[in-house]
Amino acid sequence: MKSYFTIKCLKKGFKVLSVSVTLISSSGFSNASNLIFDAGFDNQADWKNTEANYHLTYPSENIAEANNIPGKFDSFYTSDMWHENGGKNRVATLGSQPSAQINGVQARREGGKSFLVYDESWGSKSQWGSDAQLGKDLSKNFQELWVEFYIKFQADWVWMDVLNASSKSQQSVLKLFRARYVPDNYLDKTRYDFFGVGGRAKAPVYMLDLKSWTGEGLYGDRFSYARLSPFIRGFTPQELIGVDENYFLKDYEDEVSIKQGGGESLSFAEVFQTGDWVKINIRVKMDSFPGAGDGIEEVWINDVLEKSRNDIPFRRAGEGEGVGFNWFSIGGNSHNYPFPEEEQYEQWFAITDLKIYDSKPGIVNKPNPPSVIRVE
Repeated sequence: MKSYFTIKCLKKGFKVLSVSVTLISSSGFSNASNLIFDAGFDNQADWKNTEANYHLTYPSENIAEANNIPGKFDSFYTSDMWHENGGKNRVATLGSQPSAQINGVQARREGGKSFLVYDESWGSKSQWGSDAQLGKDLSKNFQELWVEFYIKFQADWVWMDVLNASSKSQQSVLKLFRARYVPDNYLDKTRYDFFGVGGRAKAPVYMLDLKSWTGEGLYGDRFSYARLSPFIRGFTPQELIGVDENYFLKDYEDEVSIKQGGGESLSFAEVFQTGDWVKINIRVKMDSFPGAGDGIEEVWINDVLEKSRNDIPFRRAGEGEGVGFNWFSIGGNSHNYPFPEEEQYEQWFAITDLKIYDSKPGIVNKPNPPSVIRVE
């Protein structure tokens, strides 16, 4: 939105001088945040991944995959070790749960539905397990996303926190939400690679993980803390992909424990395994201009602000003008191996009422300073 302000001055004397000053402001006042995506799981047909491994491009070039895209999403990604139609082990496993489903098994309201993810215990203590993500191309670059959804975990969800060699801590990780910038010339590529050259080519990236982190409790007991752990990558121009691989922003990936307004860190079970739905909001905002270093991250749990920072340099000076978040996915895989693979253990979490807005509700977007001053 452009606002024009004209000031005219008239000076009397030997000569009449007319001065017209025009200020052009690049944005106006706005109280409303606009809904840009509503998953509407309640109104979707029941769905599941009918094969073990779908690694879709967008748009899909596989007719069978394209015909099985759920609801309002336009791609999905699954990876099952065991599946009724044959998994990674190529053996049909009757009675196993597809890793990605939409149905009414877990619902917040009567007649409702959710995105149900089954996490399989397989691999090793250093390997990511099964995966289930739903992805959406937003078809526009947004400078800010306000994400809202509700999540519920199986009441007897099991974490097996394993030793992290670099941090010397015991932890397990569940990837939950991702937002990124996908350049136009990558429209026919997978959206689901986040590491290596493919990952760097589609950045900035913001990812939120949930983590179980074992430490000492108040009374010397071993205590599995619930933590919020981000993954952040900055923008790199396409011509530098593969050459400049170092803009990783690891210093901005600080983890925090969930406290819900209290002074003590809470366990994963206390936050997520109560049998109730937990509300999560994520705010991620691009820096105001390349080099500004004022990108924003906020994470709210049950309307309590648990994590916040406003100094993320998503873009370096002179790079990434016009870049914004134009793709997201919900769901993910975990680094969790609680039982031997031969037991084929599965446990679930569910997500519903997923909505995404173009700004945080209730915030007034003030106009930027004048970007052009004209004197005539």
